[in-house]
Amino acid sequence: MHLMKQVFIAIRPKQWIKNALVLSAPLAAGTFFQLEIFQKSLGAFFIFSGAAACVYLVNDSFDRKMDAQHPVKSFRPIASGSLPVGLGLAVSIALGSLSITFAFFYGLAAGLIISTYLSINILYSLFIKRIAVLELIFIASGFGLRAALGGAATDTELTAVFLFVISCFSIFLAGCKRHSELISHDLSSQRHVLGSYSSVFLRNAMIVSSCGGILGYLAWFVQSSNINLLLIVVSFISLLLGTLRFFRMALAGNAEDATTQILLDPYLRSVAIMWVGSFLGSVYV
Repeated sequence: MHLMKQVFIAIRPKQWIKNALVLSAPLAAGTFFQLEIFQKSLGAFFIFSGAAACVYLVNDSFDRKMDAQHPVKSFRPIASGSLPVGLGLAVSIALGSLSITFAFFYGLAAGLIISTYLSINILYSLFIKRIAVLELIFIASGFGLRAALGGAATDTELTAVFLFVISCFSIFLAGCKRHSELISHDLSSQRHVLGSYSSVFLRNAMIVSSCGGILGYLAWFVQSSNINLLLIVVSFISLLLGTLRFFRMALAGNAEDATTQILLDPYLRSVAIMWVGSFLGSVYV
């Protein structure tokens, strides 16, 4: 029972909120609440959650020595020694295999997306995490692949504007994470790649990517038809406020974990709820 509990902690169910991006394509298309689409979307969500859990275990196994020196990550099961590395990797292989298998039931595209996600993250753990900028792109790609799986699993077409907005905000979140790590940890607990970054570069990356995402979102609702104009304006304002809040948190070194901050910060949580409600209302009302 103790080991099962440690495995459950290691696969980080709290982080599965990020996998809600799998639902974004059918939600934006206005088809999510059709029974068949709803069932396929939930299935895709759990498939990606299994794949993400596989990645977490692999990363923790490779990074256990560095994580052991980190003020927060040292409490993770593998870094603390509560979960044996061998068992962690065995569970990781099982979860990865199941995710790929079930993804192919949704079609070739869905199976290839999950296979690509797992391959990218294995490459990241082995090599890419030491290469500045490229590793940022690899981190950001995970968000785009989540959205792509939702589209593939539900046969929802992904527009160029949709993919552009997802990509920009993915890079923004990755830049916020790295900037927070750069300024909030001492050298002994920092990632090796952080030595290749400067605060100025990461701030500029955050500014450019967030501006791109906001302008892309603006372009999306300007060209959309049959939507509630008032609600879409509210969603745009709430997105802007949330972006500015998270940017400020990153500058203070408090944006290393976006999921945790959304759950804990009252302002960010309120803005997120306002954005979700107004966005869904603009599409479905």
